[in-house]
Amino acid sequence: MKVFIGQAFIVAGLTMLSLLYPISLYNETHSTALLGLSITLNNLAVAVGSYIWGLLLDKSRERYFYTILLPLSGLLISFIIFRTSFGLLGYSLVGFFSALDSPLYSVILLEQLTPETIVVGNSRLSQLSLAGNIAGSILGAVLPHFEIPLILFALGTVINAIVIPRYKGEIREDKNERIREFKILLKPLISFSMFNLSAEIFYVMFIPLLTIYKVPSWTYFLSYTALYILDEYVYYKSPQMVKDNELYYAFSVISLRSSIVLALGFLVFFSINLSYGIMPVFLVFGSSYPIYSTAFFSLMFKNLSKNRGAIIGLFNAGENLASAAGSILSAFVNPHSISQAYFISFFGFVISFFMFYDYINSVKVTSSA
Repeated sequence: MKVFIGQAFIVAGLTMLSLLYPISLYNETHSTALLGLSITLNNLAVAVGSYIWGLLLDKSRERYFYTILLPLSGLLISFIIFRTSFGLLGYSLVGFFSALDSPLYSVILLEQLTPETIVVGNSRLSQLSLAGNIAGSILGAVLPHFEIPLILFALGTVINAIVIPRYKGEIREDKNERIREFKILLKPLISFSMFNLSAEIFYVMFIPLLTIYKVPSWTYFLSYTALYILDEYVYYKSPQMVKDNELYYAFSVISLRSSIVLALGFLVFFSINLSYGIMPVFLVFGSSYPIYSTAFFSLMFKNLSKNRGAIIGLFNAGENLASAAGSILSAFVNPHSISQAYFISFFGFVISFFMFYDYINSVKVTSSA
């Protein structure tokens, strides 16, 4: 697993940048419209990047080059955000280049590990990513300085240059099979996208919700830090937890999240102040994702042999387009009446539930036929 060590430093740098910019923007402007716009542009950049990087990885045998390009781009982006007036551009570039992380390391994992060890390997990769998230969120809270992400990206570059094997990967592009797989995976893609649209509304509304509850801004960083630590544990346990029960856990998490946003909608509507009690709600909501993700992608990618980068990129693109849509919807919400955002989120989870249910039934019918 040493090939993934550099990723932890890269993710730490990206996490710092992704958390610092929106919170500083909102503190300066107190505008949910600008907040939503910035996050929308970031998510759109991630969506575009996810698909582009996925296609490039399938078309190319190069792997080492991309593991160096990723941290080097972080050095440039840090300068743009901290030292120029083009912060919004820099924040969008954070999204575009961070989109390289998932398909790149997923493809390396698929090529370097045996099928029997991929699930465990994916969990360990997620843990290292979360370690980077934890470090980045803590550093963003206590040391929000220009030099810190530079050091993190520089370390990521050096480590990757040393530990990443200079091997040539497989070209896995198959256009005919890719089109067929895209058609088969359309319903779960819509379900996954709606799941993430609804989740994004929850996360975007967390910032104005803290303001409404008159909770200090450090709660934002502390909540994310605690979430990343909790996610670390859940990712470790999730492969054993969901094994042979993927459907149960996927549907259970969708149901849990829909219940949380519905309850929050009513609490905010009736002006019931949870104060610091919002933190455990945030943690329960957020920490359910590793279970959902492990269960969902175990089902989706069991028999995937070709176009791995493109399919992974497609789901990442769908996730981030949906997140962008969630940010746009959030931008139009009255900051003094955010309960409507939670109700929109609830209906998104309902759509996700039934789209995935329809896909599972269609697969069962095809299999039996």
